[in-house]
Parts: sequence; structure tokens; C-alpha cells
Amino acid sequence: MLRNTTLVFSFVTALACGDSLAAEGLFSSSESNVPVVAVAAAVVANASETAPTAGAVTGEIKLKGEIPAAPPVDISSDPICAGLHADGMEMPTVRGADGGLADVFIQLTGVPDERYKAPDEAVVLDQVGCSYVPHVFGIVKKQDILIRNSDDTLHNIHPTPKVNREFNVGMPTKGMEITKTFKKPEEAIVFKCDVHIWMKAFCFVMEHPYFAVTDGSGDFSISTADLPDGEYGVTTWHETLGSKEGKVTVKDGKGTFDLTYEL
Repeated sequence: MLRNTTLVFSFVTALACGDSLAAEGLFSSSESNVPVVAVAAAVVANASETAPTAGAVTGEIKLKGEIPAAPPVDISSDPICAGLHADGMEMPTVRGADGGLADVFIQLTGVPDERYKAPDEAVVLDQVGCSYVPHVFGIVKKQDILIRNSDDTLHNIHPTPKVNREFNVGMPTKGMEITKTFKKPEEAIVFKCDVHIWMKAFCFVMEHPYFAVTDGSGDFSISTADLPDGEYGVTTWHETLGSKEGKVTVKDGKGTFDLTYEL
């Protein structure tokens, strides 16, 4: 978008300086009968045609087959956690109507190879109800992760990356917050709590912003801001069902991708 805008500005400037440009050989009336005005207009039209259109790739990820019962979680080791879940605690993998599959990480592949700036806004990873929320999340590399303890009990945040730097921080106080980041791309970094062994989250550190995670109904939306129209690969990931690949065509900034995992 910036490159097209610069070209347009240059040609508009040429309208006011056409004689000097011709004198310098940039435009020569003896070589072409096309006026500078027409050339500039053509560039403006081309810029509007090729400029990315804001929109989104949307769709739904489903699970077909008999859904296994979610195993109960033994939280008796911490009275605070047990008190928060008087009826017991489960770790469901499927939520929503019609088999919508939650917590699937979806990314576009084959996007332009550019340096993408990390968003200024931090992604929040909360420890609430003795669980990590969200369970699966993504960041652009160097984007801040704001980690919060919303429980009145001790948690510790302990990711185990393979290419990024590992850290292990105790968070004993309700309302405590820390900010961390990862500088290198890496997929499915496991976050755990050594105090509560059932707590787990997965972080994807991405080069680009074209990714999303399905919600409780299996729906997702990936913004296509600044993404040119075209065909792109799609890769999905689920912690127990694995990865799948597909393709999506983006036209006028919009595309649709649906996929079904089968048991």
C-alpha cells in the first residue's frame, strides 16, 4: 500500500513538473504521444486495483464422530482450586453446537515475505479458575504477552520453548501481572504451571499476523488487512487431533475456509 501511494505521489508531482521531467529524459514527447496526465491516471487506477482490501478469511472447524468424554481433572491438591470447581473440573476439547471444534490454531501460509511489525497491544494470558485462558493463542514475534494471576492462590508460569528463551516465574498474589515476549518464530510453545500439573496452554509465535484461533463454536476470522488477493495455503493445528492443510482464495479481501476433523 505504501509503495503504491509513493508511486501515485510521484506521478502527481509530474503533472506540475512535466516540462522539467521531459527535459531530463524521464518523459519524452518525441517518444510517446501519451500525456503525463494519462500516465499518472493509469498509475492511480492500477494502485486502486492492486491495493489490498480490508476484510477477513472466515470459516468453521468441526469434529465429526463420537466425541470422547472429557476426563475429570484431580484438583484436590489445592483447596482454592477445588473450591472454585465444586462440581469437579473437566478439560473439554469440543464445545458449541453441531460439533464445532474449539482451540484450533489456523494460519495462512505463502503470505508476502515482509517484516511485519508486532502489534502495540499485548495479548493477555490469564490464570483464572486454575486454568490458562486462553488455552491456545498466537502472537507476532516481539509482541508482548501480559500474564495475569486472577486466582487467590500460587501459580507459576513456565513455558518450555525450544528456540526461544525459557522462563519460570512464580505468581503468588491475586492480581499480579508480568510482561514477557518471544523474539523468534516458534509453534506450539507449551506453557505449564509446575504447581498445578493440569494447567497447560499453547503459544504460537508468528512472523506475520494472518492467524486465528477457533472460538467455542469452532468459528474463526483472520483479518486480511494489507494482504493482496490471491491463493494461500492454510494450516490448522489441534493439540490432540494434529495438523491439516488446505487452500483458500482471497478475493476483494475476503475468503472462506471450512474443515472437518474426523475421529
